[in-house]
Amino acid sequence: MSRASTRWAMPLGMSSSSADDAVTLRPTRDDEADRTFLYALFVSTKAAEAAAMPIDAAGKDLLLAMQYRSMTATYRRDYPTARWEVVELAGEPVGLLITHVEDRGVTYVNFALLPRAQRRGLATRVMSRALEEPRRLGLPARVNVLAQNAASLRLWERIGFARVAQTPPFVELEWRP
Repeated sequence: MSRASTRWAMPLGMSSSSADDAVTLRPTRDDEADRTFLYALFVSTKAAEAAAMPIDAAGKDLLLAMQYRSMTATYRRDYPTARWEVVELAGEPVGLLITHVEDRGVTYVNFALLPRAQRRGLATRVMSRALEEPRRLGLPARVNVLAQNAASLRLWERIGFARVAQTPPFVELEWRP
């Protein structure tokens, strides 16, 4: 279970701690497998939006690819020192956490899970564990969430974030140690 690239690991199950139900974070790799996974994860987060697009499949694919490149370039430009980490469940990639740490605080730039990993308490466990870093550093943590993303807003508020500002289409939330 202990791999050099794993920042932390934790048991997923309440009473079990076997490697089969372990959740880990590891740095993203610049390889085809991670590139393919990260794009598939992005597409999975846009499935409902894409289904409503009044264009053919080829047009949807093109638009999604452009959106993904734009999002990635924006994150890398705005948060050049951010950590990009793959969330793994039992060794299989199921999500992404992008964390930017600076003197003023910790920003969770992006957090996403595949649909098959959602609604199982995994997001709450991952982010509760991730909050150990700002707690240890004595720093606030921040996140911007689309105002229409009710599930994400519930997650962040459930783990102790409070709404501090709204700049449509986003709600800014903050957590303090």
